[in-house]
Amino acid sequence: MNSATRRMFFSLWISLVTVTQLAAAEVPIDEAWQTMPKYQYGDDLGPLLTIDHEVIRAMGSPESRAACAARLASLLEAPATTPAAKQYICLQLRQVGTAAEVPLLARLLNEPDSSEMARHSLESIAGEESLQALRDALGKLEGTQLAGVVQSLAARRDEGSVPVLIELAGSSDLVVAASAVRALGSIAGPAATQKLRSMATATEGAAARDVSVALLACAARLAEAGQVEPAREIYDLLSGSKQSAGIRRASLTALLALEGDRLPIAVLEWFGSEDGVRRQVAAAQLTILTDQQLEQLATRNEELPETARVALLELLAMRSGAQALPLVLKAAASDQPQLQRAAIRCLGLIADAGTIPMLIDKLAAGDELGPLAAQALTAMPRAQVGPVLLQALNDRPALRPAIVDILKKMVYYEAIDPLVAIAASDDPAVYDVALDGLRGIADPDPTDVPRLLKLLERSTPGLHRDEVEKTLLIVCEKQPAGADRAGPVLKALSGVDLARSSLHLPLLGRLGGPQSLKIIDAALTSDDASVREAAVRGICNWPDASVAERLIALAGDSKNSAYQQRALRAYVRVITLPNDRGDDQTLRLLQSAMQLAGKAEDRQLILTRASTIRTMDAVDWIAGYLDQPELAQTACESLVELAHHRFLRQPNMDRFKPLLQRVSQISQNPDVVDRAKRYQLGL
Repeated sequence: MNSATRRMFFSLWISLVTVTQLAAAEVPIDEAWQTMPKYQYGDDLGPLLTIDHEVIRAMGSPESRAACAARLASLLEAPATTPAAKQYICLQLRQVGTAAEVPLLARLLNEPDSSEMARHSLESIAGEESLQALRDALGKLEGTQLAGVVQSLAARRDEGSVPVLIELAGSSDLVVAASAVRALGSIAGPAATQKLRSMATATEGAAARDVSVALLACAARLAEAGQVEPAREIYDLLSGSKQSAGIRRASLTALLALEGDRLPIAVLEWFGSEDGVRRQVAAAQLTILTDQQLEQLATRNEELPETARVALLELLAMRSGAQALPLVLKAAASDQPQLQRAAIRCLGLIADAGTIPMLIDKLAAGDELGPLAAQALTAMPRAQVGPVLLQALNDRPALRPAIVDILKKMVYYEAIDPLVAIAASDDPAVYDVALDGLRGIADPDPTDVPRLLKLLERSTPGLHRDEVEKTLLIVCEKQPAGADRAGPVLKALSGVDLARSSLHLPLLGRLGGPQSLKIIDAALTSDDASVREAAVRGICNWPDASVAERLIALAGDSKNSAYQQRALRAYVRVITLPNDRGDDQTLRLLQSAMQLAGKAEDRQLILTRASTIRTMDAVDWIAGYLDQPELAQTACESLVELAHHRFLRQPNMDRFKPLLQRVSQISQNPDVVDRAKRYQLGL
């Protein structure tokens, strides 16, 4: 078994035994002693489990412990004992081994197959005998076996081995040398410390880092032992600019820890240092200072550089809350931008109701503090900030966009009625912001939907009403996937004859669904012209192509030219939405629509929507309109859009190139011309 396998066995043995206790059954003790020496990896662990328990019982008295260890040692020497069993025995000798087993284990140190297991046992057996055996091995072993013994002596912190370790620190075997250096750091006696300090000034490269790490360990040992000044000297040495940033940070952190009661003052001094690493360490220390130490720093806040004041301010706000408010307000009024920004953030942490008006004023400033003030207000308790924001919503119209954004983030339901009142205005500059808030806050429930429907009743026909309808659509889309979008509206209007309601039919068309379609179909045959007109709007608002046949029939058969045009445009829209229909069929539908289009604007729409059909048949059809003056510019735009798709353009470059050249000659749009030229070059 190689060394890696042995190490793995040692590290996993305890957990392995624990897990297998559930499956392995103990065997009689005599049988276990007979079976254990024959153990092979993978065998039943029952005998070993029995021996485990026997070893635990043997630790109850020196006599039983010695007897158990002697029996284990006798099996360790037996020629018939398997390597796996020897591994197990050495593991048990770590628990019950005595000085009597040291000579045997010392001999095993010299054998490659047993060296590692033996040294782990010697490392765990207390007493001078085991230490001496490990020391003696330093002159007999080499390579990884020697490095392992060095590690064991380091674990025992054996000052008696320091002279030899000092010699090994200069070994040409880099593994041994590195182990010796680390061991000197762990032992940390006067001789080890002196050697490491001398090496620190003379070593370079990776070895220098090993020495620095060892010195850090050495200084930590000294500090633990109360030898503060020697430890400080080492940390001072390792905090020099020639050291790596990691070593410097560790050293400086340890130096601060030695400051004791003077720690806050030292942190303050370091914040003013030109040394970036020193400032970083000071900043990190802020989080572990006590409240009393933080207060001590706060009294000298003015002496700190701006970055330090920012860090201190935010920590005080998190730790002390309202007690830090005077300091935060003073920072908010300062002329230092970084400090101002931190102060505004801190006001959100402190959440003092008295600062809300000031934060609202910051929203109005229109500078970089505005978004920070919004964040602070959003972080405050709803009961505190909500009513004040609603008041500002009415009193300060210029701030409405910012305030509505905060209310949306808070999902402040109490804002719905005030927003509905504002959204009833027919001024787009007023209702746009309010509708945006309603779209973010309102839910598709029996409380919110009726309020939005009342807003629809108060809306002005035209763009205003369209936007209110879109708001209801957006709110209803918040339902789970697959739900009937029209459901909440139909439920809220259960007492209304919707087939006769010109107000609600366009909305039902936007929402879609089988019940809405049934209502709209009935309204299309109404004797009331206003109802029919609303039903046409509804069918033309439909969200998908399920009404395509109704639309094309309306476009072809209606005696009302306005209805014809509206239906045709809606038809073109829905048939070019993503669908399962083949591209060829969609193109044929567009070509049929073109035959019905009597106005240039409708034909232009058809050519624009044709750019969604990414086939060469579509390219050829669109190209046929380059010679028609009223359609040529739209055709140019659609051809360039199709050429944008490499999968279509690259294999058909021989057909695309002359078309793109033509586009670059006749297009009046500089962007279209530029794209056409780039696509000709294959870009």
